[in-house]
Amino acid sequence: MKGFKDIQESFKTKQVKYGGYAALITIAVITALLLLNLMMGQFAFQTDLTWSKLFSLTDQTLQVLDQLETPVRFYGLWQPGDEDPQIIDIINLYSAKSRYINFEVLDPNRNPGFIARYDRDRTGIPLRSLIVEGEKGFRIITPAEMYDISQNQQGQRYISGIAAERRITNAIQFVGTGTNPVIYELTGQYNTPLSGLREITENYILRELNLMLSPIPDDASLIILHSPQRDLTPDEAEMLLDYLDRGGRFFVLADYYIRELSNLNRVLASYGITFNYGIVRETDPGFLTADPRISIAVMAEHEILQPVINSRMTPPVLAEAMSITELDTRRRSIEIKPFMSTSSRAYLRTDINNMFLSSMPSDIPGPLTLAVTVTDPYWNDSGTAQPLLQRSFQQTRIVAIGSAAFVDLAYFGFETNMDVFLNSINWLLDRPVSITARSKSVLIFPLQLNRVQMFVFSGIFIGVIPLAFFIAGFITWMKRRHL
Repeated sequence: MKGFKDIQESFKTKQVKYGGYAALITIAVITALLLLNLMMGQFAFQTDLTWSKLFSLTDQTLQVLDQLETPVRFYGLWQPGDEDPQIIDIINLYSAKSRYINFEVLDPNRNPGFIARYDRDRTGIPLRSLIVEGEKGFRIITPAEMYDISQNQQGQRYISGIAAERRITNAIQFVGTGTNPVIYELTGQYNTPLSGLREITENYILRELNLMLSPIPDDASLIILHSPQRDLTPDEAEMLLDYLDRGGRFFVLADYYIRELSNLNRVLASYGITFNYGIVRETDPGFLTADPRISIAVMAEHEILQPVINSRMTPPVLAEAMSITELDTRRRSIEIKPFMSTSSRAYLRTDINNMFLSSMPSDIPGPLTLAVTVTDPYWNDSGTAQPLLQRSFQQTRIVAIGSAAFVDLAYFGFETNMDVFLNSINWLLDRPVSITARSKSVLIFPLQLNRVQMFVFSGIFIGVIPLAFFIAGFITWMKRRHL
């Protein structure tokens, strides 16, 4: 019995009390962590920590899914064991965001009859393709189209980005309408054709048009004049005017390479604007680049730029731009809205043979308008505006940008230019404007640190953190030593 009393007395010591409390706290913490882990397992909470947001959907895709009101079915043509987990993860993101998305994996060897329905040209559908089908059509996305393929200096090809989201989102937009607007690109006067611009050809039907050989087709939803190397002829100008007077849509990007734009300006003057010959030079440090002929645009509140402003993206950049003037003499029905301009410290150099930085008497001071939109109701022969429901177009629309290199700059790191360009097309065609769903890079770049950053991080991980653990351990040891 004496031994039992000694055991009872031992439980009353400070060491046992503190040890018991520590054991109870440890058990409570472990139990709480287990319960928390079980609870969190019931929620599909994920955080995308990749720098290019590989496992997240862009704002454009979310906007398309929010507007989706009809079922869209995805069929992945994968053999068992040959599925592409990366593409399946992306498709699951679509399914999680919209109840109208249904996804099914099909074995091509077991479903040849079903797949043959989508092989209309009888050339075969590649394995690992994705079929996106809606109520008004379908689109096939091949494995090669889901990735961006690059080539190194040794000629070796490698995957540099994932383009699946862009392809799938474009496919959803197509199968929801069943049609793509037809855009005609004026030929015979180009410097840089748009025919190879993938961002256009995925969502629209892009065709060439030479007005000297044929009139404007009836199915023309939009006409683009990009980087003209000569002025329009009088006959071409008349055809454009007739097209616009019937509610057409026109997108022009031109620069100083043509000194005389009398016929093009005659078309634009009918809608209250004109290009000014010269090169814009920016001097404000807040909107200046390394080259004064390349300026950062001052953005105005406009439907075309709203997604860029809301996303806090870098402003677009214009190179060797002409300015645009609003004419005082124009129809009262015409509405002109500038959406890109310069700072008040910019000027237009009209004497381009003299490119000294010092001002000249012939310079036109800023602020200067660099891009505008024009809207005008469709007028019939009697001179009265027709009601909106009695005509095929809601209104005549024009977008004019005073830089032909605007699109080209998108491939030199100024990606916002491509968003503004595509948003301009969408605005002209009465489509929602949004941020482009670009390909997502899979390249991993090493972390670059300067000397100061290396010193700071070295001090934190080599000195501060180990010292903090040492101090905490020493304090704990001192407390337990006096128990």
